[in-house]
Order: sequence, then structure tokens, then C-alpha cells
Amino acid sequence: MALPKVTTPTYELTIPSTGETVTYRPFLVKEEKTLLMAMESKSPTAMSNAMRDIISSCTEGDLDTKDLAPFDLEYFFLQLRGRSIGEVLELKIPRPESVKCEEEDCKEICEVSINIDDIIVDTSKIPDSKLELTDTVGVKMMYPQIDTIQKYSGKAGEDIKPENIFKMINECIEYIWDGDEIFKAKDHTKKELNDFMESLNSKQFNKIREFFESMPRLSHDIEWKCSKCDKSTTLTLQGIDSFFE
Repeated sequence: MALPKVTTPTYELTIPSTGETVTYRPFLVKEEKTLLMAMESKSPTAMSNAMRDIISSCTEGDLDTKDLAPFDLEYFFLQLRGRSIGEVLELKIPRPESVKCEEEDCKEICEVSINIDDIIVDTSKIPDSKLELTDTVGVKMMYPQIDTIQKYSGKAGEDIKPENIFKMINECIEYIWDGDEIFKAKDHTKKELNDFMESLNSKQFNKIREFFESMPRLSHDIEWKCSKCDKSTTLTLQGIDSFFE
């Protein structure tokens, strides 16, 4: 006699960058094991791969995770984690340097509860990805994939170096237009794309750079408050790592 199968509920989620609605199920024990192994490795690459693999499994392969912007991926995974393990995140946040407690027995940790439904990605200020550089010439950009960011960001916590920002931007060109003529990036060499970028003046290049600098982030404001002296401050949690202990 075959063992019974447990019915799994399904949910809907709207992708922040596109507004597309997708259906997904909570992750199962086998997928949770994948997540725990990635978290234990403390490798950003392993973590991002685990997030994409789990999202792909939980959407039955109907969603191509390579098409997701970094903030899409993080938001989706956080929602998925909430529906799978619990909708309230219990975090222990270390005391920030800005809070100077005067009591010797002040706590160094503040316990914070966050409902995942309160965490949003603000897409109201997303700029148009079609950037006009002259009256006839423009460029259509894409947000970098999380792999691309990791490739050029160097060590964890470091800003991307100027020369790597240039390389990353080149990889995010979808196409260039000149009047009615379209030049798809995939049909041209890295050198050709590089030569095009180097031909821009500072004002034109800054237009492209601002597109990336204005990219939304997964973020949420919390209040850190000492339970002994009541001193407090507002902290902004940013990025998926901030929501996992």
C-alpha cells in the first residue's frame, strides 16, 4: 500500500520589477536542507544558487530565475521562506555603534519580530530602462543578475571598483538603438560594446550609472531599543542576509 501524500497549498506573488503574478508552493524538507547547507557554507554564491534552485522548484519550473533582478530574487525568497517556515521573523540585532548605553548591564542584543507582509520593495522610483543619450541614439538596459554583481563586487562588504562597474554595465546592455535601427548586445563583441561605452561623454555615462544606483533594494526599517535604558534608534535592514541570523 502506497504511503499518503500531504497536500501542499499554493500562493500567488507579484514580481516587483515586472508586475507579473506567479504561483508557488512552500518549500519542502528536501529544499530546506539545501537552504541550510548553503547558509552553513557562508558562501554568497552558494546562497544565491540555493535561492534560485528552491524558487525554481517551488514554481514547478514555470519561472526562469535568471530573468529576476536581484531585488526580485531576494523578495521572492523571503516571501517563500515566510510561507514555508513562518510569517514572523524573529531576529536578534546587535547594538549599533550609534547607541551609547550608559548602564553597565545594558543588553547588547535587541530581539525584533518582523512580519514578512510588512517588508516591501519600493518600485515607485524605478527609472525607465530605455535611456536616451542623444536625439537619435539610446540604450536599453537590464538589471544585473545576482551572479554578475557577485562576480564584480570582490570581497563581501566591499563596494564595486570603478573599473568593475564599467564591466558590469557592459554586461547589462540589452540593445542600442540609432534612429529606427536596433543593435542587440548579444550580436556584438565585448570590444564593440566597450568601444561604444568609451565613446560616451560623462553626462551620458552618468545617465546609465544612475539607472543602476537607483535600483530598488529589499529593505525594512526597525527600531532598535535597549530594554534597560530605553535608548533607541532606527535601523534599516537591507539585503537578504539582514533577515537571516
